[in-house]
Amino acid sequence: MAFVARAIEDGLTTGGAAWGVGVDDGGSLFIYRNGRATVAGADTYVVLGDHRPEQTDPDRYSTYEDYKIWRLRPGQTYDFKNRPTCGYYLRSIVNGVPDRDLSSGTPVTSCG
Repeated sequence: MAFVARAIEDGLTTGGAAWGVGVDDGGSLFIYRNGRATVAGADTYVVLGDHRPEQTDPDRYSTYEDYKIWRLRPGQTYDFKNRPTCGYYLRSIVNGVPDRDLSSGTPVTSCG
């Protein structure tokens, strides 16, 4: 999540958004040429930062509120070419302290 915030703040992305992927120990994410991916072995997390971080000063703890996180279970697929606009949950890091449970949340289902 820190890399996502830093990439946005440093202008290393286009459109002011950055994506990250995390795979639990023992897992794999297979990404095919068509942009579709399949999760195997353990949960995988796709993280989106779609706005500038609130605090990234190198002399202070980072704050970035409302990362979008999609939790994918083994056997699930994800389309990186046509990324979903719902099904994520929100988590934050405030003054260097992450929310209590980054690995789960109530998914947003209103895609309107």
